[in-house]
Amino acid sequence: MMWVLAKPLENMKLLKEFEEKNSIQFPKSYIEVVANYNYGRPRPNTFDTDQTKERIAKALLSFNKNHLENIWHTYDAVLKQLPADAYPFMIDQFGNYVCFYYDPLLDSPSIILFDLESQKVEKVADTFEQFLTVFYEL
Repeated sequence: MMWVLAKPLENMKLLKEFEEKNSIQFPKSYIEVVANYNYGRPRPNTFDTDQTKERIAKALLSFNKNHLENIWHTYDAVLKQLPADAYPFMIDQFGNYVCFYYDPLLDSPSIILFDLESQKVEKVADTFEQFLTVFYEL
């Protein structure tokens, strides 16, 4: 997997700040990806969910507060629509969000797609590490 058009992360403390504000802990593998590829676009960028095929990922949400598609603004904007314990970290080409879902019964968050228009949740992967392996070229 490659990441293109990434923007430098202004400060690693921004990740910790978001975690503390929301009482969550991101997977270490996600922190490593953001540290190196903040706001990056995955290549390949096509993935499937348990319900739909050929979803197209656009980019990781940036932790830099001055970027248009940042995790801070996005979470605040869609908080009331998201399922409880879901935190968006990526946007797709159609404005839907790939999210961490923190099930209180599991040790690590799973990955879901939240379809903003239909308000439906689709499972993508059991872990962030697995999520990184599901992308393919059309």
